[in-house]
Amino acid sequence: MNTYANVDEYIQKADKEKQQILLEMREIIISTIPSVEEKIAYSMPAYLYKGKPLLYFAAMKGHLGIYPTPGPIATLQTELQGFSTSKGCVRIPYGKRLPKKLVVQLLKERIREIKSEK
Repeated sequence: MNTYANVDEYIQKADKEKQQILLEMREIIISTIPSVEEKIAYSMPAYLYKGKPLLYFAAMKGHLGIYPTPGPIATLQTELQGFSTSKGCVRIPYGKRLPKKLVVQLLKERIREIKSEK
């Protein structure tokens, strides 16, 4: 398993054809939640909100894996139709446009969960 010093290094070491979608994903997260904490966890970009896991993403062989924890995936099942999902992952095939609106919905739903955990 690779280890990376930071998200910049993760993106730089990714295959060239995957770097653009990784940069887009990062930009969506940071522009949606400017106060988000960015780090590497489980050898992939990880984002925390108030110290709690918000979302992870990773350049997989055939898709971009987005890991917003299981709650948002269950809540947004209707919106996620047409995408391959599992309990904790949404898979965006390379060559398919990154669904910015859907990513923002996943982020906002996860923030809502975190705020309600108090």
